[in-house]
Amino acid sequence: MMLISLINGIASDYLNSSDRAIHYGDGIFETILCFGNKLYYWQKHFQRLQKSAIKLGLHCPQEQTFLEDIAKLLKANDAHSKQAYAIKIILSRGVGERGYVVDKNNICNRLLFLSTIEEGYSSLLSIRLLSGDLFLCQQQVSINENLAGIKHLNRLENVLARSEWTGDKFIDGLMLNANNHIIEGTMSNLFAIKHGRLYTPALNMSGVRGVMRDVIIDIAESSNIDVTIKTLTVNEVITMDALFISNSLIGMKYVTQFNGHRYNNDMVTNTIFTQLLNKGDDYAQSV
Repeated sequence: MMLISLINGIASDYLNSSDRAIHYGDGIFETILCFGNKLYYWQKHFQRLQKSAIKLGLHCPQEQTFLEDIAKLLKANDAHSKQAYAIKIILSRGVGERGYVVDKNNICNRLLFLSTIEEGYSSLLSIRLLSGDLFLCQQQVSINENLAGIKHLNRLENVLARSEWTGDKFIDGLMLNANNHIIEGTMSNLFAIKHGRLYTPALNMSGVRGVMRDVIIDIAESSNIDVTIKTLTVNEVITMDALFISNSLIGMKYVTQFNGHRYNNDMVTNTIFTQLLNKGDDYAQSV
């Protein structure tokens, strides 16, 4: 079944062919978990959207505009409260002339899409910590301090990295930058545990600062778990006691094997996941 999408609050499947999102990837996006008429981590998603828009010089609509759009999207698709959905928001710079020059009077376009999520894909929906093997990608993540952290539309590196394996054999693939520093998964952030301390890669030069990454860091610190944000290499990661990945849809998944090294679930991982489930509704926005 083809689901209805919205462009600027209107049901539509067509975007102007001169939109800069098509020509240059000139825009940003967020992907949000929706279940039981609640948007999970909405405030954090919207705050990141606002900050990214400011950094790229995009005009970001008011929060209420997006919430009204989301309510309209769910209604238009007869969304069921017992079904989980991913809601994707794209904010494009809008229609422009040929060339890279930005017209500061451009009117941004906002696009909203809906897709279903099955329980077995997400630890948050399964209410149990799912797991799987992790792949090591050859495709690199670009080093660009100005764009680091932003979830912009230029995702070709992730597309190429994800094409390095087929099927569902792996829960994700890890990507490095040209300095051989581990940055992120193709669709997730990485966490590692050693002697009870939590580590996650620094993202000041590359990668996306995930909403769930921030939530997990907050949970760890409030649970008196030491957190270190630093550059990490493959050789360091294979000596860790445990690994897990995170994003807003899956929550967390722990890693059973990476690059020939096997890992076990551990107490720190379970503590964080238990708190993540307990605090979930604290981050939820009714819609």
